[in-house]
Amino acid sequence: MNEIQNIQPQRYTIETISRMRLRKKRELKASKERIQELTQELFSPRQSKNKMENLMQHVNAGIAAWDGVRTGLMILKRMRAFFRKKRK
Repeated sequence: MNEIQNIQPQRYTIETISRMRLRKKRELKASKERIQELTQELFSPRQSKNKMENLMQHVNAGIAAWDGVRTGLMILKRMRAFFRKKRK
């Protein structure tokens, strides 16, 4: 109990607040840059070394897009069928 009474509150001045604010701004900027680099590294396509790899990347992207559209249409069809059955 005696230890709590001996602790004095820290006093803040405008200068210390300004320094702390600038330090936190720098930390946020560095963190944002790290997040952007990691995101780009994770989600950007790898650089193709030759024309065949480049062609395969385009084919894979096309197949993925077609599969996404097909899956979306199948889900939409099932949702419509589900709601039609409830009406009757």
